[in-house]
Amino acid sequence: MKSSPPIPAAGTCSRCGECCRWIPLLMVRQCNPSQLHYLRERGLKEYGGYFLADDPCRHLKSLDDGTGQTTCDIYDKRPVTCRDFCGKELSGGRRYFVPAGCTPVAGRGGLG
Repeated sequence: MKSSPPIPAAGTCSRCGECCRWIPLLMVRQCNPSQLHYLRERGLKEYGGYFLADDPCRHLKSLDDGTGQTTCDIYDKRPVTCRDFCGKELSGGRRYFVPAGCTPVAGRGGLG
């Protein structure tokens, strides 16, 4: 039986890749009833007041070690938007999808 990887401490990335997978499309509160019905019927994920599209970043790669962890092909050269995500609180609105178990933002009251 394969053992689970240890749960990282708050402030340490677990490398799940969820933050690089989901794109917030539109705020739920901006939708009229027919739009809500349409988006929900198509199975779009709702989280933190947004409809999310499952559209992984092209630089996100799964590790082949069986842990389910991911890596970024351009980590050292990643854009500012990616650098700013890593556990920082956003100003002027929350634009990023922060998974429920996100360890970098644990205890900071991130989106969700």
